[in-house]
Amino acid sequence: MARISLAGFKDPVRRPRYIIWTGTAVLMLAGVMIVALGVTSSYWFCSEACHKVQDDTITAYDNSSHSEVSCMACHMPVSADPFTFILHKAEALGELYLTVTDNFEIPLNGTSHLAMDGHVMGSKQCTQCHSSNRVVTASPGIIIDHAVHEEADVHCTVCHNRVAHNEKTEDGTIVFINSDPESGELNVGHNDFMEMTACFRCHSLEQDALAPGECRACHSPDFELKPDSHFEGDFYPGGHAEMARAEFGIEEATEGEAAEEDAHAEEPAEEEHATEETEAAEGDGVDLHALPTVDEVNYCSTCHVIDQFCVNCHGMEMPHTADFGNVDDATHPAVAAEKFDKCVLCHNPEETSFCDSCHHGTKGDWDYDPAVVWQTQHASAVTANGVAGCLEVCHEVAFCSDCHTALNPVPTSHGAGDWLRKPAAEIGVHAEAARAEITACEVCHGSGGPNAAFCQGCHSLEMPHPDEFTERHATTGATNQAVCANCHTFKELCSDCHHEGAVDGTPWTSVHAGVIAENGATECFAKCHVKDYCNGCHTSTKVVPTSHTAAGWTTRPALSTPAGHPAAYTAQPENCTYCHGEGGPTAAFCTGCHKLEMPHPGEFGSKDDGGEHQVGLADGSLTKPVCTTCHQQVFCDSCHHEYTGALRWVNAHPDTVKETGAAACFECHEETYCSYCHVREAQKYLNN
Repeated sequence: MARISLAGFKDPVRRPRYIIWTGTAVLMLAGVMIVALGVTSSYWFCSEACHKVQDDTITAYDNSSHSEVSCMACHMPVSADPFTFILHKAEALGELYLTVTDNFEIPLNGTSHLAMDGHVMGSKQCTQCHSSNRVVTASPGIIIDHAVHEEADVHCTVCHNRVAHNEKTEDGTIVFINSDPESGELNVGHNDFMEMTACFRCHSLEQDALAPGECRACHSPDFELKPDSHFEGDFYPGGHAEMARAEFGIEEATEGEAAEEDAHAEEPAEEEHATEETEAAEGDGVDLHALPTVDEVNYCSTCHVIDQFCVNCHGMEMPHTADFGNVDDATHPAVAAEKFDKCVLCHNPEETSFCDSCHHGTKGDWDYDPAVVWQTQHASAVTANGVAGCLEVCHEVAFCSDCHTALNPVPTSHGAGDWLRKPAAEIGVHAEAARAEITACEVCHGSGGPNAAFCQGCHSLEMPHPDEFTERHATTGATNQAVCANCHTFKELCSDCHHEGAVDGTPWTSVHAGVIAENGATECFAKCHVKDYCNGCHTSTKVVPTSHTAAGWTTRPALSTPAGHPAAYTAQPENCTYCHGEGGPTAAFCTGCHKLEMPHPGEFGSKDDGGEHQVGLADGSLTKPVCTTCHQQVFCDSCHHEYTGALRWVNAHPDTVKETGAAACFECHEETYCSYCHVREAQKYLNN
């Protein structure tokens, strides 16, 4: 074995040489170590050499707000001495072995045990940059008291574990996907301790909680406490049940998932820091080593005390036992009888047919469609099979009555237009139904048939009417028409009998105009009505006879055709008096429009001397608007201007003047009269 000799240092001749070479060797070793320590502390070495196999860690680091901060600034103790620095490098050689042997973990630091280790990743690493006077920029609606957490020895990364390795973008998606070389499984990232479930590793609504879990402890009053999932349309009742199944582990994990959880629980890195973590947690603060993992925190329990909230809402053990709904199991009928209001919270039988699919789909003697609510099917089933299948199997008469009374529904048959009555002498459908199965009627309306209290409350008369009723019905109709109107409408049944010319089942008001126009109204006033009856009805309904709206009713439609209303008055003068009053043309209604004696006296329009109308127009007692109420301009032109045709004179006179000259015009007009029109029209032409 070679033996190190120090004799050279004792020999005065060789001593200088030994000292020089020894110093040189020490300097070279120091240089190598300084370079090595510098290189191994650089971002390049961490990302390209040490953790290249774990690209997800580097990608998350590059995505963070700390990407310009040195790795060593956080992963080395603050103000570490050279010995600690070198020791840390020596410990890192163990990770080199795992990398070379392809035995490293994916994802790196999968359980975030380094963040929970106050010795390795304490608050000092953060406070060397983030001073205590820094303004806290918490998310809107979040209240964070850092001083309280610090007093409980909760260091920064217990909550802020993903600040330097941010794995999510602003929309919450993971920025990387890396697969395990061994298993090929995708890396889904780390738990984020800034999420609410991570807070509830310490906080809880339970009485023995390490920290309070009430909403007001961490949220401002204006913060929306319900998560987005609770506002989704199908969250209640279906969505929350699916969430609860997943949270409470009703759907058990696969063997592979269980094995993976066991493997993470036994990872050497977690055991490596267990002692240090326990030591860091000792004292009056929170025992961080004893905290549950994020995966162990039930998401629902962050807002609800499960044993109270769920039971108070459901009112029974959830989920139901395997045989809860079996036909032979008496548990659910007893629960339904006592707590049916709780059952409907989830099963909503009115919309889902949950109960009916079994009770009416297997016990009834009828075809049942479970996709359709029973309430919309039972009417046809009862109509086809009678009520015996209901009353003799499950229900009592009171059940049907109580349900119809509480829900206030009317069977679909009752809503038909002919349910109460049919036109003319036919009985209503309800009477036909009563004759066919009076028992079905008695379920809701009581026994006694047509003489039951319910029926009598509507009819008020003996039903069916006795044979002699028609001989005395006029008295009842005159004194209590409302009773008759329950079944009969006067515009149909009464009109068909009382009005000559009425059409079976058609309201009299729609046909009486033609009958009156043909036969007059004398018979109406002789038997039933007074004259004011017609006027009152037409006035209240604002209806005028169709003849009044026809073209030419007020004025002549053509020169040779008289207006319609004088001809109607001549044919049936009494018809006009019903609405316009007595007096014929001298009635106030007629003179209010005509303004003149009607018909005009014989000399009113004489061609020989101009007649009375010329005198009236000359002295102003008669105006042209009064004339044009009935007559068009062409009527005047036909007398005052000699020409053939129905054209207005203003259109016909150019040809006449060209042919005969204008001398005849000046017998009536001043010579300047023509210029009034011609100059005005010429000016219009020039302006355009």
